[in-house]
Amino acid sequence: MTKQKKSKTAMRQQIKMNIYFLLYVLPALFVFLLFKWWPIIYSFFLSFEKWNFIGAKHFVGLNNYARMFTHQSFAKAFGNTFVYIAEMFPFFVIFPLLFALFLTYIKNKKLQSTFRAMLFIPTVLAFSIVCLVWMWMYNPTFGVFNNILAQCGIPKISWLTDTRFVIPSIVTVTGWKILGSNLILYAAGLMMISDEYIEAATIDGASQWTIFWKIKWPLLGSTTIYNIITAINYSTDKAFIPINILTQGGPNEASTNLAHMIYVFGFNFFNIGLASAAAIFTSILFLIITGLMMKYAGGFGYYEN
Repeated sequence: MTKQKKSKTAMRQQIKMNIYFLLYVLPALFVFLLFKWWPIIYSFFLSFEKWNFIGAKHFVGLNNYARMFTHQSFAKAFGNTFVYIAEMFPFFVIFPLLFALFLTYIKNKKLQSTFRAMLFIPTVLAFSIVCLVWMWMYNPTFGVFNNILAQCGIPKISWLTDTRFVIPSIVTVTGWKILGSNLILYAAGLMMISDEYIEAATIDGASQWTIFWKIKWPLLGSTTIYNIITAINYSTDKAFIPINILTQGGPNEASTNLAHMIYVFGFNFFNIGLASAAAIFTSILFLIITGLMMKYAGGFGYYEN
């Protein structure tokens, strides 16, 4: 009887703990479902409708998807998105890795922390503020970059209105902001690599390049995959902020991407069905690319203590 009473008491306590846990989780879960999953589900249904925010909805089936693929903006936005991915790669992978490796060679901890903080500060700044600062630096008349070029006798460049420079200019803004967070990830990854591997390789006469290429780089694979996925995410989604603030997709849609195209469909043309179809397509495309990367590159990199 005593054991049964103890068992019932323990069960009641467990149920009570589960209820408390559920009460703590429910508000956050409600907010997550309301603002994350419900818009996705609602957009899926809207992608089959014709609607302009005001009038009645009309079911049009797959017509919105057909219109999206044949729209004059789609090919440009789709192609530019992959250009953004390619050009963001150095800022998301190569430069953070180089800076992280550089910091490992700084033995003075205070100096190392100072450099790390300086590189990380842009990450915590509001993206809109960052864009406004860079817009001033890109100004063709009194901007910092053109003043430097003028001092060197080089003709001024229209950074945000020349089709040759507009995407690299936007990528630079995005890369400057995100570099610090990816640097921290690589720095953490380097700290997780056991010194035994480095010491054993050094005893065997391995050069610094061999140690990096054969030991550090493979063990940083998980971090690299994550940073590449982040680059893809920024190219398809987050790059909308600098695009909309700096160029509004111009000149001549030279800087637009899929996210900006969705915005134009929805809030310039007020075609919610077409915008929803483009959003669903972009989400599926991102999931497919991410899934393929996880499948074929998921085994690249591991940590072992």
